[in-house]
Amino acid sequence: MTTRTASTAPRQAVWLLYAAGFTTAFGAHGIAAILGGFSEDAVASLLVLGGLLALYGGAEVLLEPVFGTLADRIGAKPVVFGGLVAFAAASAL
Repeated sequence: MTTRTASTAPRQAVWLLYAAGFTTAFGAHGIAAILGGFSEDAVASLLVLGGLLALYGGAEVLLEPVFGTLADRIGAKPVVFGGLVAFAAASAL
């Protein structure tokens, strides 16, 4: 049985934060690539693209804790299913 020392625990926590940051950045950059390549007039300027990415990131920061807590209370599957239904409805609009 191994024990954690004070120096290894923060390193492991940092790598988890790196992984979470990569996942979030990967999603935002995927959205940026799609928006930038969708059509010639989809994104008029870098300022508009930056604003859209900031809106996307801000929504993540605000909504992830809310839906994470909800998933802890009622389970992950209903929250994921509800998110897919909400995404489909928003996309249809």
